Amino acid sequence: MDYTLITLIIFVGACLQGITGFGSGLIAVPLLTLLLPLSVITPTLSIINFAMATYLAWMLRHAVRIQQWRWLLATGIIGTLVGNWLLNHIRLDWLQMGMAVLVISVAALFWFGVQFKHRSTPTLQSFSGLLAGFSNGALTLGGPPVVLFLTGNGLDRIAFRATLTVFFWALALTNIVSFGVQRRYEADHFPIVICLLIGAIGGAWLGHRISDKLSEQLFRKISLLLVIIAGLIAFVGAWNA
Repeated sequence: MDYTLITLIIFVGACLQGITGFGSGLIAVPLLTLLLPLSVITPTLSIINFAMATYLAWMLRHAVRIQQWRWLLATGIIGTLVGNWLLNHIRLDWLQMGMAVLVISVAALFWFGVQFKHRSTPTLQSFSGLLAGFSNGALTLGGPPVVLFLTGNGLDRIAFRATLTVFFWALALTNIVSFGVQRRYEADHFPIVICLLIGAIGGAWLGHRISDKLSEQLFRKISLLLVIIAGLIAFVGAWNA
């Protein structure tokens, strides 16, 4: 097994995550599937995502506001568990295509300057958290819904990244517990986890440094572009399923 290539793949994905606060899976998962089965990638990446989110949350700790986003975090965890359960009970391809079309459309509107400003009420946080959590647990499409929700709140770059990091930290921890209960972790995964950790921490560090050099406008464009790409990948994947 090419452990060096595995490390480089997650390094690039983590660098992207360090810059924007999300998107590591967008790069890492399609490339890692060429080397590893998805049954190994999904649980091991949950450990990596947790470690990476912990590191980035520490780096952005001055901007973390858990109390302000408590409804988003709590319902995101609930949505993830619901999505994990429904994964084996319902047909998801049409739902995934519908979700993909929705996030692409909204991201495209944001790209061209059409904004949907809104207040971060408990009801809206709860709806967004459930949608993003469910998308994460069932469709592996958790990033776009919460990114679009936070974009509409008009957060600055640092607050945006900090909030996303804490949100995905909570979801990664939920996935680890869920996979642990399902006995999805094996001793053979240990070398893979070590390689992924090395690449993830290094990439997250570099991405965090690069992010400080970006303007607010460029940061926003990169984030929306990633949402559109994620939506397109999800739509094509569901169409070919």
